[in-house]
Amino acid sequence: MKKELIIYYLGVVIFFVALLFSVRHLVNTTRVFVGYEDSFSPTLIKWSLDEKDSTLRIKDPLYLKKEYFLIDYKNDKFIKNDTILYADLMADSLTDKGCILNVKPPYYIWKEAKNDTLKVFKHNVTLKFTKRKVY
Repeated sequence: MKKELIIYYLGVVIFFVALLFSVRHLVNTTRVFVGYEDSFSPTLIKWSLDEKDSTLRIKDPLYLKKEYFLIDYKNDKFIKNDTILYADLMADSLTDKGCILNVKPPYYIWKEAKNDTLKVFKHNVTLKFTKRKVY
């Protein structure tokens, strides 16, 4: 009787562990990354990026990869005047200068459909980021 009960509980534990790992796998593989066709309304980002895979969750299942960089402004004084924002984007210690994932929260982010430009609003400044290949 005890042996059968132990086997039963062991089977239940194995079932739930397998269920937990399969759900976790599904969540990680069903991410949708921001692309040309996607659009989303202004969303307040209060969290940092996920360090283990360098992605930022916009809203489930929409994620942002390290592909969007600050556009080249002819007059970038408005960025240089905001020392905190400039340090976030262009610090010497950064490997990917101007990457959108370097912006520290909180900020608003949005994108229009069929457009490669992401817009970020932080410190009363609207910044535009476009998709660029990462080498």
